Amino acid sequence: MIDTLRQLYPIALMCRVLDVSESGFHAWNTRSPCKHEWENTRSETEILATPQRTRETYSAKRIALGLRCSKNANLR
Repeated sequence: MIDTLRQLYPIALMCRVLDVSESGFHAWNTRSPCKHEWENTRSETEILATPQRTRETYSAKRIALGLRCSKNANLR
């Protein structure tokens, strides 16, 4: 929220209103994404690319099944 509104309001003001330390916000903002966030981004990219890759012939159910299967294959 702070990051999206930084053009409209000063960061110091938003941190004070939201009861967040400025140093904590800046540390969070410069931190690299955790494994879970990275996997979510990767999954989102796969989901968005699937219709183009399959020439839009797969239903949502079939896409979900394919993603589940590929996720289980990656876990092995």
